[in-house]
Amino acid sequence: SRSRSRSIARIRLMLPSGKRVERKFWGDDSVNVVRAFLMLHFDENDIEMDNFQLSSNYPKKALVNGDATLEEEGLCPQSVIMVQDLDA
Repeated sequence: SRSRSRSIARIRLMLPSGKRVERKFWGDDSVNVVRAFLMLHFDENDIEMDNFQLSSNYPKKALVNGDATLEEEGLCPQSVIMVQDLDA
């Protein structure tokens, strides 16, 4: 069951502006949960970025499968995710 010990992913999101946003997610959260958090963050901070891609530094890869969990992508217990503005 989920109740034993759920893994944590401490994620540092590096925005194109150079700004960093840090947040804790559950390891079984999907990449789409991080995307949803970012969309809310952009909305609340008047950042125009509708078309963006996430990629991890280590392991170096684009996080294109929104259904994959952070754990499956190797992002636990902590990692840096680059946010790339695809329209820039």
